[in-house]
Amino acid sequence: MALPKVLRYAILHVGSSSMSITILEYAGIDDVRVIDYASREVTFGEELFQTSRLSFKTIEEICSILKGYKQLMMDYNVTRSRLYGTTVIREAHNRRSILDQIFIQTGMRVEVIDMPKEVYFKYALLYYEMMYCQKAVDPSKACLFVDITSGGVGLTVWKGERLLFQRNMHSGSLRVMESFNRNQRASISFSRAITEYLHRMISPLREELQTFDIDSIILSGDEARLMAQLMGYNQSESFITISPDPFNELISSFDGITATKLISRYKIPEFKANILMPMMILFYEIISAIEPAQLIFSSFSFSQGISWFYGVEAENNPYMYQLREQNADLARAIAARYHTDAVHDKEVERFSSLFCNALRHKGLPERWGYLCRIASILCSVGKFVSLRNHGEHAYHIVMGTDIFGLSEEEKQVVATVVYYHYKGNPSDDDEYFRVLTELQKIQVTKLVAIIRVACALDAGSNQKVEDIRIEEVENTLVVHVKTKENISLEWWTFNRDALYFSEIFGMEISLAIGGV
Repeated sequence: MALPKVLRYAILHVGSSSMSITILEYAGIDDVRVIDYASREVTFGEELFQTSRLSFKTIEEICSILKGYKQLMMDYNVTRSRLYGTTVIREAHNRRSILDQIFIQTGMRVEVIDMPKEVYFKYALLYYEMMYCQKAVDPSKACLFVDITSGGVGLTVWKGERLLFQRNMHSGSLRVMESFNRNQRASISFSRAITEYLHRMISPLREELQTFDIDSIILSGDEARLMAQLMGYNQSESFITISPDPFNELISSFDGITATKLISRYKIPEFKANILMPMMILFYEIISAIEPAQLIFSSFSFSQGISWFYGVEAENNPYMYQLREQNADLARAIAARYHTDAVHDKEVERFSSLFCNALRHKGLPERWGYLCRIASILCSVGKFVSLRNHGEHAYHIVMGTDIFGLSEEEKQVVATVVYYHYKGNPSDDDEYFRVLTELQKIQVTKLVAIIRVACALDAGSNQKVEDIRIEEVENTLVVHVKTKENISLEWWTFNRDALYFSEIFGMEISLAIGGV
């Protein structure tokens, strides 16, 4: 669906080592023009690293820079903007105060991006550029995108149009360095100790990653660009492709890499050296475990990813559908690890999607329908732990799993839906429901009502219902069913769950044989 006109907007980012604003004009997925870009180097990450907080003086500096960015938006007559915060705000112990002061002083709300979404925005741009624009990788071979930030490590494997694997380790450079005190970091044994520490961190995923026969490993962002420079490559292009040998030789040349050696040899600021050192060691550990044919260093940053993604999402470009389908495949892979009934889950997903489409006019946005799909795929994972209270087990499994493309708030909605999908009505008497925002509670009640009637149509898990057609007749949702078998169980179960559905959506729902 094309935009009616060129979309002009601004994306602002508060990061660990820089603050930036990007003003863009978006006319299409391949027609994005940067009108202006401004960036300010900062040391917020260093302060967070040392104190786990941002001082009043630092908050004042953030607000001062943002006021300057607001003036720049006024100069360009930009009225549409988003302000994002990543690790430096997400990890700060005084996060609420930071967000409050930014709003009071600038009138701007900060959208704090959790790590899975941070990886997702970068992946979306990286995948599109590599697969469709520059065709930098062979679609018949698996690629691993390694996203190492100060807050965590994201590992994403794809092959052609399929996502094969996605895991996030919430132990980035800052977290790793925080595990050691200043004296330990100054020790001559520190290089060996942190190498063993990172080796142990990656070990649980080593065998699984090796099964994908990965041909290329991609690293992106400022640190990737800096690593390329250390090897003598000038990152003027979007991608630099090399064999693993130059990087392995760089690591070997240090005879035990430390921040001090990086500072001495390359004159890197201390804070950047403290961030870069564990990144280089971890990247080396991953390369050693996988032995890829090539390494690709990309200059794409979070700001570039989210700036591009904002326009693509606003346009509702068909590429968004491909991303959602990839993420649904990953959800199915998660369900498979818990040996769910994939055929039944597929039926529930199919029926749920049809209900969501039919109820769009009843306050059910497309995004909610997507969350319903993910919940329908994962609703039975708790049975792997126990058939008793499996809804509660499913809740904890979902909450303990990073689901690509979902924010923490959306994942919380999905987890609560799977908690209630089988029995019990959402109620503030339950802690899982009580802690949700009012909007999340509305999402949960509607999605639970839909999934229950969808499950009822395959109550015996034997796929007796071949197809359905849904129509609204005088405030009654009539579900026409195509079947050649006796569906007494499905009929009884559907009528039972129809009561809750009617309460939530304010309309009757009935089952009718035939008419499909």
